Amino acid sequence: MPSLAFDAYLKSIQKNLQKGSERSHYPALKDLLDDPAVGLDAVIEEKGNKAGIPDFTVRRRELLTGYVEAKDVGLDLDQVEKTEQLQRYLESFPNLVLTNYLEFRWYVDGKRRQKEVLAERNGSNLQAKNADKISALLDQFLNYTGEIISSPEDLARQMARLTKAIRLATTTALDGEEIGGDLHQLKQGFIEVLLPDLNDADFADMYAQTISYGLFAARVGHVQKPGGEAFTRRTAGTYIPATNPFLKRLFNTIVETDAVSQIDWAIDDLVEVLSQVEMGSILENFGQRTRQEDPVVHFYETFLAAYNAALRKSRGVYYTPEPVVSFIVRSVDAILKDRFDLPLGLADNAKDPVTQKPRVQILDPATGTGTFLYEVIKQIYRNLEDIGMANQWDSYVKDNLLNRLFGFELLMAPYAIAHLKLGLALQELGYQFKGKQRLGIYLTNTLDEALKKSEILFGQFVAQEANEASEIKRDAPVMVVLGNPPYSGHSANKSQWIEGLLRDYYQVDGMPLGERNSKWLQDDYVKFIRFGQWRIDRTGSGILAFITNHGYLDNPTFRGMRQSLEQTFDEIYLMDLHGNSRKKEVSPDGSPDKNVFDIQQGVAVCLMVKYSKEKAA
Repeated sequence: MPSLAFDAYLKSIQKNLQKGSERSHYPALKDLLDDPAVGLDAVIEEKGNKAGIPDFTVRRRELLTGYVEAKDVGLDLDQVEKTEQLQRYLESFPNLVLTNYLEFRWYVDGKRRQKEVLAERNGSNLQAKNADKISALLDQFLNYTGEIISSPEDLARQMARLTKAIRLATTTALDGEEIGGDLHQLKQGFIEVLLPDLNDADFADMYAQTISYGLFAARVGHVQKPGGEAFTRRTAGTYIPATNPFLKRLFNTIVETDAVSQIDWAIDDLVEVLSQVEMGSILENFGQRTRQEDPVVHFYETFLAAYNAALRKSRGVYYTPEPVVSFIVRSVDAILKDRFDLPLGLADNAKDPVTQKPRVQILDPATGTGTFLYEVIKQIYRNLEDIGMANQWDSYVKDNLLNRLFGFELLMAPYAIAHLKLGLALQELGYQFKGKQRLGIYLTNTLDEALKKSEILFGQFVAQEANEASEIKRDAPVMVVLGNPPYSGHSANKSQWIEGLLRDYYQVDGMPLGERNSKWLQDDYVKFIRFGQWRIDRTGSGILAFITNHGYLDNPTFRGMRQSLEQTFDEIYLMDLHGNSRKKEVSPDGSPDKNVFDIQQGVAVCLMVKYSKEKAA
C-alpha cells in the first residue's frame, strides 16, 4: 500500500476524532482496504441485520478473504483480546484483523501473527510511525488464501470452524429475537418433543450442526447429480437425499425462515467452501476404509474434536473399535444360524408364519454415526456372496433389507452422518435408491415411549419423526438389538416410561434392594439394556448384544438387574474386557490392562439369547 493511502487515512481519522464513535471512522478504513484494481471490497456490515459478525467482511472478486473488527480509536487492544466477543471471533474466523484504527493485529486460526502501530495519539494529533510495517501486515491479511482442503480431515476442520461461526451468529440472533420469533419457535419444538432441558447454548449448537451437516449431505447429493443447478444456500435443500426426509424437511424450513437473514453470511461462507471442494476426491477417500478405522466416523470425530472437544467427551462420542463391532455382529450372525435355524443369519428374510413380518428385524437403539449397522450391512452382503446371491443386491435391499434395519439417535449431527454413511455403503455395494425410499434411521429418544404432539410447525416435523420411531419401538417384532449405548452416571433420560421399566432392577425376589445408594442403576447404559431386554421380551425371542460399562457384572447394586436378565434370557454370554484404570486393573503379565476405548471405565460385551417358549421348553 502506498504511503499516500495512509496519509489520507490518518487525516480522515484525525478529522473525525471529535465525533467519538468507531463507526464514524468506518469509511476511512474501508477506503484503506478497498482496491478495485484487484477486486478487493471491504463491506461494512450492518449489525442490526446481521448477527455475530465482525464489522467488515473483505472479499476479493466475491470470494471471502477475511474479517476486520474495529474498536474505538486508541482503545487498549490487550483488554479487547480478553473479551468473550473476541475469543469467539478468534475461534470462528481464520483470517481476522483487530484494530483501534491506530494499531493493527492480524490473527490466523485464532493465533496472533503480527501486530503493528501505524500512529500514536497525542491529544488531538496523530503522529505517524510504521506505515511500511502496517502495509506489509495488511498485504498478508488481504492475500491470505487459507488452508488448502485436500483430505476429509482438512474439510472436517474447516467445517468445524465455519460451524462455530454459524453457532455464534445463531446465539447472537437468539439473544436479539423476541420470544415468538422463528428461532425460539424451533427451540420450543425440540423441547416439546425431544430435549426438555434444551437451553439456548445447546439449541444454537444443534441448529448450527443441523445446517452444517445438512449442507454437507446436500453437497454429497450435488456431486451425485451432475449437471444440476449451482450449489447455493437456496438450492442446497433439493440435493439432500430423499433417504433422509426429516433432515430435508427441517433444513428447508430453517433456511426459509426470517431468522436466516441474520445469519445467512455464516451459512454462505460454508456453502462457498463446500462448493469449491473437490468433493469427488473427498468421497473417494471416504471409501478407503482400513480394518481399524471407518473414514466417515473419523471425519465426524475430527470435526467434533476441532469444533468442541469437551462436547465430544460429554456426549461419549468415541469410535467403537472395528474388531469389537465385527466380533459382536459376527457373533449375532452365528447365533441366528446355529440357534435359531436361520441359515442366512442376519441376511435371512424368512417371515413369521403368523404375522407375515420378517423375523430378523435389527435395531441399534443408540446408533450414533451408524457403525454397527454399517457392519451389519457388510455381514449381510458377505452372507449373500457365500450363496452366490450378491448379484441380486439391488432387489434384495429394496424388498428384504430396508424394511428390517433400524437405528435410533438423539443428536442431530451423528444422525445425519449415519444416514450419509449407510446410504453410501448401500450404494457402494451396488444399490440404487429410487423414489422416496428412506433409511430406517430416526431422530428420537429411545428411552421415551410417549407419543409426541406439538402445535408448533417445527415441532410437528420433529414429532412426526419421533412418532414413526415409536411405532417401531412398540410394534416391530425386533429380534436383534445391538450397539454401544452411552454411559452416563448422570443420566438426563428420566421419562416415566423408562423409569417404570427400571423398577424391576430395584428388587430381588420381589423385595426391595435395600441399597443406601442405588444411583448407578440410573446410568444410561443400564436404561438401554433394560430397553433392549423389554424389546426382546415383547418379540418373544431374540438376541441382545451390547458393549457397555462392565460395572453391572459384579457390583452388589446391580443384583436385581442381574436376576431380571437371568429371568428373561435363556443364555447369557459375557466377555469382560476390563481396562478399568480407576481400579488399576492389570494384565496377567502385570502390565496395565488397556481399555479398548479412550476412557477410564472398564467395558464388557454381552450376548443375551432368548428362545421362543416352544424351543425353550
